[in-house]
Amino acid sequence: MNTVDHDLYKATMHKMKRVSRLHRAVFERNISKMGIHHSQHHLLMYIANQKEIGSQKNIAEKFGITSAAVTRSLKSLEAEGYIERMSSSDDGRSNKIVITRKGQDIVEKTCKLFEETDESVFEGFSDEDIRIFNEYLDKMQNKLLEKSENISCVRKCDEEK
Repeated sequence: MNTVDHDLYKATMHKMKRVSRLHRAVFERNISKMGIHHSQHHLLMYIANQKEIGSQKNIAEKFGITSAAVTRSLKSLEAEGYIERMSSSDDGRSNKIVITRKGQDIVEKTCKLFEETDESVFEGFSDEDIRIFNEYLDKMQNKLLEKSENISCVRKCDEEK
């Protein structure tokens, strides 16, 4: 590999990271206009897509945060009316977390927002362009996964998908 190739690889990877950061920044700016912080949104989406939420400890492990951080986020979501905590009929010591209509509305709006953001990013690309781009990304991902076989956090994230 010569210097020109390496510079091109480096520039390409830099652009991919920048696109990812910009995508996230645009989305976070738009959800903040709805009055919800991105970490709250992430937790709300998780709650909306689970049949059984489990304990706050399990949620903390899933997100790689402390139980105290989960407690704060849940209290905030509850105070804003996005979720309700109800006593479990099986165990009076634990609470069942239920998404409210207001919470479901936020989930639906943000899903639509994600779709609109993604569509705008690919505006002007043909379906074939996107298909080929996906193939390239798959190749890159597979090369990185080969090199990451001993990195436990990568294996764990990959197993969860």
